[in-house]
Amino acid sequence: MPSIDQYSLATVPIQLLFNGTLLSSGTAFIWQVAGQHYLITNWHNVSGRDPNTDRHLSPTAAEPNRLDGFFNTRNANLGDKHHVGLCLRNNGDIAWMVHPQRKRAVDVVAIPLTGPVTQTIEFHPINKMPSHQIMLAVGIDVFVLGYPFGPETTGLPVWKRGSIASEPELVPGTSPCLHIDTASRPGMSGSPVIIRTSGPYKTPEGNMAITAGATKFLGVYSGRLRTQDPLEAQIGMVWPAVFIDEIIAGGLKDYG
Repeated sequence: MPSIDQYSLATVPIQLLFNGTLLSSGTAFIWQVAGQHYLITNWHNVSGRDPNTDRHLSPTAAEPNRLDGFFNTRNANLGDKHHVGLCLRNNGDIAWMVHPQRKRAVDVVAIPLTGPVTQTIEFHPINKMPSHQIMLAVGIDVFVLGYPFGPETTGLPVWKRGSIASEPELVPGTSPCLHIDTASRPGMSGSPVIIRTSGPYKTPEGNMAITAGATKFLGVYSGRLRTQDPLEAQIGMVWPAVFIDEIIAGGLKDYG
């Protein structure tokens, strides 16, 4: 049996389609609350629109009505994957939930995973994995776990290194999202972002935890801040984990 990092198993490469036509690709991951599983990704992935301008991302102005995910297979070897299709829109009913107050201003959605398709999926919810209390500070390394080149043959993510580039204490109060310094590709939108240490780390109280290593889930990556020149500073956005639980607790479906 292969040895695969459990955080890699939480991720799901996704494709967004309109009537069978591929519009874009991205990343999602599994979350669990009270026994219910959810697929977490970006609002712009499932809506096909820019959350800031509401303009269509596709030159055809098409909006996805189907999501195809490459999920872990139940009762199979670790790392085995299979495709599962999810309906995103059905006669005006929208499958995803948005933030109850900020709505699409938070570029994160939760899609409840229900019905017969879930019987084939082996869930690895990221919020049920070990997450240590690591002090956040500017300059700390982070990893974006996503699919810059699609799922390829393994269906496992690329761990793209970056670093915290804005003050964590200001999020989500003063600023709704954290900035990280990293180069990325569009297929990484919706990726989970984690901190991974290989030795001792400092706790939020300022104490040193002596350990061989630790991991902390940080939030949801939603791509880079737009600039006039693609060679300018490549700063990405990370929406904090607290928004995911608020979206699920609010249960607010988006509108068409």
